[in-house]
Amino acid sequence: MYLKNKREDMENIILYVTAALGISIVLNIFLKKIGVSQIIGYILTGTIIVYAFDLREVSGSHTLEMAGEFGIVFLMFTIGLEISLGKMGTMKKEIFGNGFMQVAFTAIVVYLIAHYGFTLSVKTSLIIALAFALSSTAVVLSYLKTSKEIYKPYGQLSTGILVFQDIAVIPILILIGFLTTEGNESLFTIVSDTLVSVVIVLLLLFIVGKRLMSWLLHFSASSEVEELFMGSVLFIVVAASLLAHFMGFTYSLGAFIAGMIIAETKYHHKVESDIAPFKDLLLGTFFVVVGMKIDVLVFLEKFHLIVGIFV
Repeated sequence: MYLKNKREDMENIILYVTAALGISIVLNIFLKKIGVSQIIGYILTGTIIVYAFDLREVSGSHTLEMAGEFGIVFLMFTIGLEISLGKMGTMKKEIFGNGFMQVAFTAIVVYLIAHYGFTLSVKTSLIIALAFALSSTAVVLSYLKTSKEIYKPYGQLSTGILVFQDIAVIPILILIGFLTTEGNESLFTIVSDTLVSVVIVLLLLFIVGKRLMSWLLHFSASSEVEELFMGSVLFIVVAASLLAHFMGFTYSLGAFIAGMIIAETKYHHKVESDIAPFKDLLLGTFFVVVGMKIDVLVFLEKFHLIVGIFV
């Protein structure tokens, strides 16, 4: 009985995945003809799948969220491949100058509106302001890369700001954790523990990890077995992401640093071309998961409010 149920579940999963692939292909072909981003197609696919197969109960599944999360991981890895340590040094103004100004200015303006305009508490206003100061790296960078605008001056500026936002996520999460904690842990303790974790992650990735990555890529490339090289790249991305997450940071930050390290090697062009199909497929999964979380009834009921907030 148990094996029978497992087999039925597997068959259902295959059916859902096949339906999602078919629907996304049809939608994106149509949307491409009218000049709409494929991101919309993936989101609509997720919403259609949920209501077509009545999957609203599993739309919040942790497994689905993890699959979507690794779409962002591979996106950040490819961005890291394009922003080596040397290039990051030349982009100091775009990353730390413009990035800091964007996050700070947005946070201040939204805080003033939330606190004085809507009379919300200081803590609530601060959390809302910090949330509004960040953008969706997955949405913006995937659009810039697809449209080739990432290579234009404003594309480079946008990339620099998004990189700073990903870095800023760490202190923002620390601050939000401190604001919402009920324990007795001081801000100094939280910050000091986080700084220690940062140093450990950087040392492991840039000193130990760099040598291991170079050796692994060299060994797999010299074997002239494509599957071995691809497996090595996947191992590096996932291992770096898991290390960063284990130390309390986001998966994508570890992948981004791994990409920066590989960008310094002679294999970065091959790695980027080999990883592209996995990144695009998993990134599509991320947006499908986002679409699965959309409640159409709430959307229709609160349509005027949603449009107002959007504006």
